Amino acid sequence: MHILLWMAYILYEILISYFAGLDLRPIYTLLSFVINAAVFYGAWLGFTFIKQRVTSITLRIISVVFGTVLILVVSSALKILIETAAYHKDIALYLTRYQITALIMRSLYFYVIGIGFSFAHLAAKRDREVYQYNLEKLELIQEQDRLKRNAIQAELNLVKSQINPHFVFNTLGFLHAKTYKALPDVAKSILMLSNVMRHALTGSEDGYSTLESELSYIHDFIKIHDERNESLNIQYDLEKNTGNSKVISLILITLVENIFKHGVIKDPLKEAILKIGVKANDLHFYSFNYKNNNKKVHSNKIGIQYVKQRLNEVFPGNHNLSITETEETYECKLTFPLKRYETT
Repeated sequence: MHILLWMAYILYEILISYFAGLDLRPIYTLLSFVINAAVFYGAWLGFTFIKQRVTSITLRIISVVFGTVLILVVSSALKILIETAAYHKDIALYLTRYQITALIMRSLYFYVIGIGFSFAHLAAKRDREVYQYNLEKLELIQEQDRLKRNAIQAELNLVKSQINPHFVFNTLGFLHAKTYKALPDVAKSILMLSNVMRHALTGSEDGYSTLESELSYIHDFIKIHDERNESLNIQYDLEKNTGNSKVISLILITLVENIFKHGVIKDPLKEAILKIGVKANDLHFYSFNYKNNNKKVHSNKIGIQYVKQRLNEVFPGNHNLSITETEETYECKLTFPLKRYETT
């Protein structure tokens, strides 16, 4: 960019000189502009260096004065030497007051432009730094707001979790004891509800559950819905040979809950399907259901996001989650390797 600007300026000066009828001397003109460019960059870079590196006001003044005199004297002397060497003219012709003043003023012209450019460059740099600082400050404020919202939500979740699970289980146990003789079906549902809540509220600390307990949880979950809905239409098949396998807690039930939350489960012509099996130490999950587009249940996708996040954390690149969704149907396929509990 600088080269293009200098070429344009040189061309402009040559054209002015040509139309003014002045004598054009190619060698002198070219070398003079090289010196003028050196004066410009010397003033720019020198003033920038003094501004940024010299802290004392006195030293700054001395440096600027010395640098100005040096640049003007050296540039004028070089132009005189070029003139006398290239065109064999007497040096005394250029040592007059008029010639020396003209040469100094010409160099001073480019020197002042260089100083002005240095001021503009430093101001632009400072503006960029201020903009970057404000941008980083805004991002920091936004991040603090996000963390504050997360902290409030975590605090709210903590308050919600303060309900004593033992109180809940003891109450359900009391209700079961009171109803198992007179209302055995109700007592059975209470027991299944107790098992479901126990699994949800007292999960393992390492984030895993036995495959047996997870499938038992899903079985009781389905049976509770079956008790509530006489016309429940779902075909399900759960693995019975679980061994000592373990799975990530709550990812399977999250997928199962989607069937009941967003699917058609009462229409005899629209059967939902759920299959969970084990093959070659891999767990295979499959679900299919028709979507209940009339049900006013908002989906925030948090459950699916949790499933994807946990799978990526535990089985990065070693699992397969496929979701096929149309306006009418929802199909989910999931495969991942099982882990084993250490036996002693």
